[in-house]
Amino acid sequence: MSSESLEGKAKNGAGAEARADDIIGATADQIARSADKARAVIADAADQAADAYGELRERAQKVADTVGPFVNERPYAALAIAAVAGLILGALFFSSGPKVIYVKPART
Repeated sequence: MSSESLEGKAKNGAGAEARADDIIGATADQIARSADKARAVIADAADQAADAYGELRERAQKVADTVGPFVNERPYAALAIAAVAGLILGALFFSSGPKVIYVKPART
């Protein structure tokens, strides 16, 4: 082998190494940008969840403030209303779907 071919191979190797370093650097930058975007999306989702929790908590407190005095004044009526509501919700959630009843026409 001549010194020129060895020198050319060394330059090609150094060039390939530089290209690999460039690719690795570009990939690392892209991963960092993607990670930053993911962090921002997660932070936004956490903020929305916290806001929704706060609103739901306020609504539940208003309902509790409204229902509390009624339950204290009329406990049996409140119990009856809760039982009827439970039966209705149970029938809605635990029904096995629509029921089809076939009626045969009467023979005359």
